[in-house]
Amino acid sequence: MQTLTLGSNGRNGRLLEKTSRRSRLARFLSDRYAQRERPSVAAEFTLFALIVLISTWPIVTLVQALGLSR
Repeated sequence: MQTLTLGSNGRNGRLLEKTSRRSRLARFLSDRYAQRERPSVAAEFTLFALIVLISTWPIVTLVQALGLSR
């Protein structure tokens, strides 16, 4: 990624940049999320447990409704 210095202005005083929009967006997002705090382990585990519970609940109720459990 090459960016020209601040002193080299193009037409209408705009800064000339040789970086693409995609690379600037990727750099912005990586810088933004690099500064973010890590959530606690308990919150991540709770969310994971909730996802597992919600995804397995229909299977358990279907097995019980069909009377396949012993």
